[in-house]
Amino acid sequence: MYRKILIATDGSERSIKSSRHGIKLAKSLGSDVLVIYVINEMAISSVIATLIRKGSSEEDLRKTLKASAEKIVMEVCKMGEASGVRVESLIREGDPASRILDVARIEGVDLILMGSHGEGGITKRLIGSVAQKVLNWSDTPVMIVR
Repeated sequence: MYRKILIATDGSERSIKSSRHGIKLAKSLGSDVLVIYVINEMAISSVIATLIRKGSSEEDLRKTLKASAEKIVMEVCKMGEASGVRVESLIREGDPASRILDVARIEGVDLILMGSHGEGGITKRLIGSVAQKVLNWSDTPVMIVR
């Protein structure tokens, strides 16, 4: 049914919970997993401006964010390895919903799985829920885990 599952993660508690669920689902179905973390360009642009004023460089911030993203996707890869599920990881930059949908289409995934909440507060009000956008715009089935 689902040969290839795309798990979108942002490192939040709900995202980790949904990743565990996705790995269990993949194991039970014999599916492969593609895990994606998207570095949100809108969120980092304001941070970059602040840090540059404080003397940090944009390159340093991007390296830090990439290292954090790698750590997060590695955790999902470890979950998969422990369960005998093949997991491939991707890190992208841009609008999270758009990148998730692009990867789903390009990679031909059968299911997108993600947590119900990640970004919150003012960011959510400004750009909306990533899960909601993916749910509304996807041609691929989407599973939202609470």
